[in-house]
Amino acid sequence: MKRDIKADLDDIRKGIDAADDGIIALLGKRRELVIRLARIKKVLDVPIYDRRREQALVDRVKTLGRKKKLNDEFVEVLFRLIMMNSKETQYHEAF
Repeated sequence: MKRDIKADLDDIRKGIDAADDGIIALLGKRRELVIRLARIKKVLDVPIYDRRREQALVDRVKTLGRKKKLNDEFVEVLFRLIMMNSKETQYHEAF
């Protein structure tokens, strides 16, 4: 019995590690897109910060998060951190 539970624990931890690896891969892909976006914004002389776009993104991901039973505040804080990093990346990479 304990061996089955230990095996389950190991499998769950491997699954969490795989999910974490996926999150990092997606953040890397997002960074690449953010850099491309910043270069286009520079050519078009569009500001990096767009309050309406950010709020729309937060609203959208909170709705998606609810479908996965994630806490609204957690999702909002997480994505505001991601957006803060994205703005910083845009300033340093393209401006």
